[in-house]
Amino acid sequence: MKITTVANQKGGVGKTTLEIHLAACAAEDGKRVLVVDLDEGDLSQFFPPAEDDDETPYLMSSQLFNGEHEGRQPRQVGPNTWLIEADVALLDVDDMDLDVIHALRPALGRFANDFDLCMIDTPPNLQRRMVAALTASHAVVAPFNISAFTLARLPKLMNTIETVQDKYNPGLRFLGYLPNLVNSRSPEEIDALPSLRESYGDAMFAEQIIYRPCINKSLAAGNPVWWKARSGSQREAGKEMKRACKAVLAKVWAE
Repeated sequence: MKITTVANQKGGVGKTTLEIHLAACAAEDGKRVLVVDLDEGDLSQFFPPAEDDDETPYLMSSQLFNGEHEGRQPRQVGPNTWLIEADVALLDVDDMDLDVIHALRPALGRFANDFDLCMIDTPPNLQRRMVAALTASHAVVAPFNISAFTLARLPKLMNTIETVQDKYNPGLRFLGYLPNLVNSRSPEEIDALPSLRESYGDAMFAEQIIYRPCINKSLAAGNPVWWKARSGSQREAGKEMKRACKAVLAKVWAE
């Protein structure tokens, strides 16, 4: 099972949106995908809730850290897709001793033979949950939007990744920065892309994701943007999103 984290130390960059589409893309390709919500629950809310009469004690995210995960299983939320849902107790993880960052890898290790891919969504700040995800992962991808605040934090994110590599997880691979939420009507943002790619080289994906309202509309309907695409804008968004997802997943499977 390949464990991949979607991370950025800045909110509003589209981490959860990218994770949803990465999971959907991999599932459509026949991969068994485990989705783990270590953020505030937006990812969990995308998927359909458990049936009212379903009393199965499904595995929740906080239980990956407190030792109560034995015997519990993720909930299947779609074809080839299972979810470990965020719960209120997950917020307590950030107040635990630092050693808690090492709990996630063995907890997820239970499922090493059950899934092909595990995708972890993380909070937008340097807390226990984010460090735990990086410590448990084989790879990390960082979506970002083109704003002064976000660009200023990219070196901080890389510093975090390098620190985790040095101290906790030398096998962690940085897949790259992925330009996201690009405003196609902003000459400044469009003009910034070539210079950013020149500065970051292979550390930045050649693909980009343009901001389009149809992406959020599709997510609100419970679908990746390429599903049931009717308008030209949605079809274009779907092609662009799938192209970006396949580029990320190609790097995931590369090693």
